[in-house]
Amino acid sequence: MKLALIHATTTALDPIVRAFYEAGNEVELLHFMDTGLLSMMEEYGSLTPEIIQRFSLLVNLAAQSDVNCIQLTCSAFNNVTNILQPLYPIKLFRSDEAMLDEALAYERIGLVSTVRETPIALMSYLREKNPSVKVKSLVEPGLIHLLFQGKKDQHDEQVMKMVHKLEGEVDAIVLSQYSMEHIADQVHSSVPILTAPRASAKRCLTYLKTMCSP
Repeated sequence: MKLALIHATTTALDPIVRAFYEAGNEVELLHFMDTGLLSMMEEYGSLTPEIIQRFSLLVNLAAQSDVNCIQLTCSAFNNVTNILQPLYPIKLFRSDEAMLDEALAYERIGLVSTVRETPIALMSYLREKNPSVKVKSLVEPGLIHLLFQGKKDQHDEQVMKMVHKLEGEVDAIVLSQYSMEHIADQVHSSVPILTAPRASAKRCLTYLKTMCSP
């Protein structure tokens, strides 16, 4: 079995690879990346035709690589799956859908994001599944760039402050980017902290086992 991972940032690589390893590395992972996509999203602020066309180049490459499914790892681009899925027979998984399905078990959900466009994609999914869901979002646009600059401690400190700010106002907190996954093991919170890599890996493997079983 082979699975394609589509990345818009290098910070997603380690969390998702580690998640598949921990879940039982029964699948070959192929990586497709375009780090220019995030800059385009930050510039345009939404999924423009130019972004969709450029993103589709990665999906085309993945689809031509004899993979069994495709997993996105950058939450800001999740809504592109609604646009591109009808064009491909291969299943495209959003980066966050498994995690958000877990979050929907809670009445009040907090979102912590470090890319401005991410909450839009996450909230559209949550409200499509449950129009009455209560969502409180905190976002620090561009904070993810601290990781690109090697300022991990500064990044983590700011994210943990956002987590603590949401405590008491929500029943669960979602760390929206794969790049924040490691913080779930560092922060002490009174409510559950949900992250996407492990949930995504588990869902992908379950799908592949079902699809490829005799």
